[in-house]
Amino acid sequence: MTIASELFARSGFRGTGLAEVAARAGITQPALLYYFGSKEGLLQAVIERRGAQSIEFAQESVAVGGLRAIRELPASAHRNRREPGLARLLAVLTMENLDPEDPAHDYFVQRYRRLRALVARIITDAQATGEIRAEIDPAHKAAELLATMDGLQLQWLLDPTEVDLVTAIESYALTLIRDLAADPAAYATATAGTAGTAADPADHD
Repeated sequence: MTIASELFARSGFRGTGLAEVAARAGITQPALLYYFGSKEGLLQAVIERRGAQSIEFAQESVAVGGLRAIRELPASAHRNRREPGLARLLAVLTMENLDPEDPAHDYFVQRYRRLRALVARIITDAQATGEIRAEIDPAHKAAELLATMDGLQLQWLLDPTEVDLVTAIESYALTLIRDLAADPAAYATATAGTAGTAADPADHD
C-alpha cells in the first residue's frame, strides 16, 4: 500500500496503472486485484489508511479542548513536514475527486464533514465554558480553519523554499486564538510558553 500511496501522490489516481503498482510491489496484477478487488478498491484502501491521521489529530484536539487545542495546530504542520508524501497524496487525490462521479468523491466529502464537525465541537465546548466568544459561529469558523490550513499546506507543497509551513501555521494559530478568546486573560494563558509548544521533539531538521 505504501507503493500505491507514492504513485498516487506523484501521478494521481488516473495517471497510475495497476500494472505499475504491481511491478513496483513485486507481485502480479492478478495478485493485486485479489487483495483489493479493483483499482478503485486500492484507492479506497490507501485513502482510508492515510487519511485517518488527520481525523485522529482532530479527535486528539477535541480531547485537549478550548484555545489550547488551537494552540496545538502547529503539531500538524510538523507532522506534514516530516511526511510530505502524505500531505501531497491527500492534496492530489482531493483535487482529483471533486466531481460527484469520481471514485473517492464521497470519501472526501465525508472526511471534510467529519473534520468540520470535530473543529466545531472544540469551539462549541469552549463557548460553553466561556473561553471562546459566544457570537462565533462554530460551523463557519471550522470551515475557515480547515481552508486556511489546507491553503497554507498547498502553497508549501508548491514552493517549500519560500513558504515555511510550521511558521505560517504557528502565526495563524496565534491570530486565531486572539480572535476567538473571550477575554485577554484567556488569550494570555493559551499563548504562554509559545516557543515550547511550537516545537516538535520528533523534528530534527
